[in-house]
Amino acid sequence: MRDIYDAAERQSAALAMSLESLARRRGWGVRTLSGMLMDIPPGSGRMLMIYGASVLLPGGRAASFIPAPRPRPDNDSWVIDVRRSDGASRPEWNPGFTIKRVNGSYQILFGVRALDEQMLDRILDAIGQL
Repeated sequence: MRDIYDAAERQSAALAMSLESLARRRGWGVRTLSGMLMDIPPGSGRMLMIYGASVLLPGGRAASFIPAPRPRPDNDSWVIDVRRSDGASRPEWNPGFTIKRVNGSYQILFGVRALDEQMLDRILDAIGQL
């Protein structure tokens, strides 16, 4: 990936697909969301597709995984917020995710650790609890 914009496009799509797979295994509904950002970075004329997801949880709640509309001011990281529809917030998911360069390549981080499927599975378990 050549820059944070390319990384945000690819990594947000990968996260949305992983969320879809893990949610469906639980029998939860899930909707992948996409949006097109124009002229990112400003003046470049570049179009960017960014992906999020909405997971329907037990008890009529939902959780949204929504990428920020632009990178952080450092221009080398991109935040993905995690929010539950009932406003509940817990340390198991509250920090959200960050797409950031680590050792020369971009990864999705949860805190300071690289996100993997097991960690994402645990986060979904926590989000799904009442």
